Amino acid sequence: MSNPTTRAPERAGQLKTPATDRGATVILRRGRNVALPLVLLAATGTWGAVTGDTANLRIAGTVLMYVALAEGWNLLGGYAGYLNFGTVIFVGVGAYTTAILVTETTMNALLTIPLAAVGAAVVSVAIGIPGFRLRGDYFAVATFVLTLAARELTNVLKVTGGSNGLSLPPVAGTLQASTRLFFFLFLALAAVSVALCWITERTRWFSALVAIREDEDAAEVLGVPTLTLKVVAFALGAAIAGIAGSLYAAQSLYIEPTGTFDFRISLAVVVAVVLGGKGTWYGPLAGAALTQLLATQLFVRLQGVWDQVIFGALLIVMALLAPRGITQLASRARGRRFQV
Repeated sequence: MSNPTTRAPERAGQLKTPATDRGATVILRRGRNVALPLVLLAATGTWGAVTGDTANLRIAGTVLMYVALAEGWNLLGGYAGYLNFGTVIFVGVGAYTTAILVTETTMNALLTIPLAAVGAAVVSVAIGIPGFRLRGDYFAVATFVLTLAARELTNVLKVTGGSNGLSLPPVAGTLQASTRLFFFLFLALAAVSVALCWITERTRWFSALVAIREDEDAAEVLGVPTLTLKVVAFALGAAIAGIAGSLYAAQSLYIEPTGTFDFRISLAVVVAVVLGGKGTWYGPLAGAALTQLLATQLFVRLQGVWDQVIFGALLIVMALLAPRGITQLASRARGRRFQV
């Protein structure tokens, strides 16, 4: 007859093993989630350092800019569920902040980046505090109208150069040096934006934003400071857009109201997040990269209206196949792979 006291430790060890295995699995999964973007960041940076193709560097910089804009939009639009078309407002504020400071004070364009971020954040707070009284489609329409108003205001102000725009001096000596510099600046901005969303998803703030998305009235009853959280999310996304606008102005060397406040910029950001998968840190990253690279190739190969027609058709097909974004397709593939 076996001794119960000698078998108890064995049974205890058997009970602890599955928990240990689950803990190790979680650690490994989290490690893979962190390692993948780090490897992607290192590979992208290495390519940017060694390539001599200025045109591809410029395209890559544009893709990275949209990655940053999409991640910034995701803070309010993806997590809190507030659809807005006002991203280009903050891009424009950042661009004109840099352009005005450079032309009026001869300040180096790169030194104006923090001021551009602060300026865009302040404007977002001024818009958000009264604007968040609106919800759903009304808030989206309001941001669209404000985009048109910002463009018209810039057209008539003397300090912005009116419809003539403003010109900036080059930051770097040669075109290749300048393109490489701004590629790495956009890469840094994209990395910070992705990291911000990744960190957000591991905080209580994320749970509060999701509560707003699911049922804002119930969240308020439970004591969630909904207005404060929405304003903060809006301001962070606006600051990212302001930095992107500042870099855009410094690289382009010339800005004017129509191109700077182009509504298609806001629309491209929304499409990227929705197509990639909103409410996740990796969805906007995948969506922005896919849509911008696809749009670039279609524009090069199909001049005229056909590139827009085909691009729109592809988006419709993707919306039918994966309503929650291309990350939904990846989840389905993983489910089939591990299905027994």
